[in-house]
Amino acid sequence: MFLKIRKANMTKRSWKESMKSLGSHVDPEKEEQLKWIKIEIENKVKRIAKLIKKINQGSREGNSRRRSELLQLVDEFHKQYQSLYSMYDNLRGEVRKKIHEEHGGDSSSQSSSSCSNSESYFSPEELTAKSSSSCSNCEPLEDAILKDKIVTSNIEVKDSVENFDVENFQTPMAYSRGSESGEFFKDLRIDQGEEKLITESEWSNEKLKEKEDEILYLTDEFELRDKERLYQIKGLEDQVASMKVELDNLCVQKRELDEQLVCKSKELNQMDERNLSLEATLLEKDDQFSHLLKEFDENQLNSTSRIDDLMANSSSLQKEKSELELSFEKKSHEAFDRVKDLTERTNYLQQELEALRNQKAELELEVSECHVRIENMKEELTSTTLSEKGLKSEVKSLAKEKCDMEEKIMDMNQEAYHSELQKEKLNDKIMELETKLLGKEAEVGILQKKHEAYMNDMSTQSSTLTARISSIQKQLQIAETEKQEFYQSLMQTEKKNTELTIKIAEHEKTLRGMQDVVNKSKEEQKQMQIQLEDSKSNFHNTEKKLEEMTEELHKKFEDSFRILSRRIRVAEQLHIENKEWYQKTRNSYEKENKDLKEKNARHEMGLRGINDISLTASDMLGSLGGVEFKFEECTAHFLNRISKVSCELQFVKDWVMRKNKAMAHVKDDFDCLLAQCDEKEAEILKYREKVWKSENKVRELEKFIKDGEETMLVLKEEKREAIRQLCVWIDYHRSRSDYYKRILLTEFGRRSAP
Repeated sequence: MFLKIRKANMTKRSWKESMKSLGSHVDPEKEEQLKWIKIEIENKVKRIAKLIKKINQGSREGNSRRRSELLQLVDEFHKQYQSLYSMYDNLRGEVRKKIHEEHGGDSSSQSSSSCSNSESYFSPEELTAKSSSSCSNCEPLEDAILKDKIVTSNIEVKDSVENFDVENFQTPMAYSRGSESGEFFKDLRIDQGEEKLITESEWSNEKLKEKEDEILYLTDEFELRDKERLYQIKGLEDQVASMKVELDNLCVQKRELDEQLVCKSKELNQMDERNLSLEATLLEKDDQFSHLLKEFDENQLNSTSRIDDLMANSSSLQKEKSELELSFEKKSHEAFDRVKDLTERTNYLQQELEALRNQKAELELEVSECHVRIENMKEELTSTTLSEKGLKSEVKSLAKEKCDMEEKIMDMNQEAYHSELQKEKLNDKIMELETKLLGKEAEVGILQKKHEAYMNDMSTQSSTLTARISSIQKQLQIAETEKQEFYQSLMQTEKKNTELTIKIAEHEKTLRGMQDVVNKSKEEQKQMQIQLEDSKSNFHNTEKKLEEMTEELHKKFEDSFRILSRRIRVAEQLHIENKEWYQKTRNSYEKENKDLKEKNARHEMGLRGINDISLTASDMLGSLGGVEFKFEECTAHFLNRISKVSCELQFVKDWVMRKNKAMAHVKDDFDCLLAQCDEKEAEILKYREKVWKSENKVRELEKFIKDGEETMLVLKEEKREAIRQLCVWIDYHRSRSDYYKRILLTEFGRRSAP
């Protein structure tokens, strides 16, 4: 029993010392820092998850901001993770060092006692189990220092161990201070207390095992969480890489859009130039239209002069008519019968007048319908002008033409109003003439009485009057023929009206088709406006970038062009210098060859002489030994000279080879420059093809605009013709109404006459 209690005391002391050592390693400030870092990491992970969920739900700007935030958070999370990992490694190393130091110190001091005690009280199997349990306790403690939950569990274990030591092991610790024999006898006396303590120690050991299991479970959970976080970090890094790829694609698309915008801006500039030319043509057409209006005004003035002449003729005819009435008073009875016929005719004419009035009302309705159609056409013109806002110059010119046409219409309306006023004035004059005629008819009654006295005298004049009557009858027949011709002209005008109505219906159909085309063009314009509004947001941002890029490219191109031009000039100069140097060296080489040939010839002559001398000297070898020695020296000097010349020739050959290599390098550089020039020419050709395509598109648009202008001109001409015909028709009906009014007035005058 005593041994068990001592074993428990030893284990508790080892636990106490290990917990104290671990508590010394972990500072409270570091614990607080670790807690705050843990909270920040959890918040960042939540924020990253939210951003990943919302990354493709908003606009482009919001997505770009979220991606930038996500990248920043991932970088910060990675840095914090690295710092925690470094702290974990440092603390683990410190703990291991401390444990090794403590094991080293304790092993030297307690090796004898502990080993002797353990060997005396325990078997080898128990010793191995004990060592394994101690090692297993050290490793989870090393890992538990950096985990918050493990720290709390260690603190609880520490508290339980301290409480257990303080409360339950005061007596054994007091006994341990004494001698072992005294403690043994005291422990034997209190067996019952020892059994209780043993049970409590076993319970505490079980609790410690449970805490150790919890610590192991927490370490496993922490490792799993670390692995999950690593997987999350890898996933985020993959997402960041994919987003970078998307950013590169977007940059490429942005560049393509910038190029398209540049092309479109060029096309717009070309369209502006074409619009200016079209404005000039429209101004010329306006001048022609003003000239035609002047001619129309002149024709109106001529027609007014003719009307005045006809009115004068009508006044003269009225005078003749009054004279004829004086002559026809004799035959009142016959005239009475004729008056009946005339009354019948007047009734018939009144019916015709009513029919004509109905026709006039119908014509006025048609005229009003025509005005309504004209207004509809004006509205359609306004709609076309609104649809053609892209072509600003044409819209302005059409607006000007519209204003001019409205002014002209106002002028025509004013002229019609003036004509109506003149008509009212003429009606007033006719009423005055009728009053005068009544007065004259009274005078005629007085004169009739006088005329009866002069009837005998007038019998002689009857023959002349009959002749006049016959002439008047002829005039009446002529008037009837003119009337028939007039009816025929009316029928023709009615036919023309029907044709005009058919044409107007056709024009309405064409206008409906044009409206459909205009509606389609409006829809296309709306789509283009939407695209323009989408592109305008990027256009203003890209303009600056394009300007900067163009300036940079222009500068780079100028610098490269200057460098290339300088290189070409330097290469040309080097080529010229090499040519000159080559010619000089060739000339010098030829001269040297000539000199060497001459020297060789001389030397050959000398050798021949030497050979001759050697032949002659072969007989005199003994006596001429000194001469042979001198000859050998001369030949040695000669050979040295030949070797020097050969070395110089070899040097010249090497120099020529170097220059040839330099020329080859220069040629290669020149070929590279030519290839670059060819590539630039190919790029220029591509740009020219794009420009040609854009010009073809502009031509097609111009053709479309010209077709629209031609159709508008045709419609304008048809409108003018319809207005002219309506004016002629109105003038004709006005003249006819005036004529019938006059006839009615004359007939009423005759009826009122006795």
